[in-house]
Amino acid sequence: MGRLLDKLIQGTPACVVKPESDGFTLVGKPDHLAEFSDLVREAVDHAGDDFIVFTTSDGQNGYSKMFVLPLDEKRNQESTGQVRAFPG
Repeated sequence: MGRLLDKLIQGTPACVVKPESDGFTLVGKPDHLAEFSDLVREAVDHAGDDFIVFTTSDGQNGYSKMFVLPLDEKRNQESTGQVRAFPG
């Protein structure tokens, strides 16, 4: 699932990616919420080995935001520019 995590880090036309201290937040663009919601559902379905996700509903049937926490320390450092140890 490394390719999906890379896709999330790089972003898509449906969202803006904001680096955070432990991962990154993807914010859906208002005119692309259906496409963004599909991306969130894909991430939720494949979360577990490489990353975990925390989602924010748009109040209807979709999503407006998603926080992605990479579980691989090296990838987390690459995406945020910080070294962060995760308990394991």
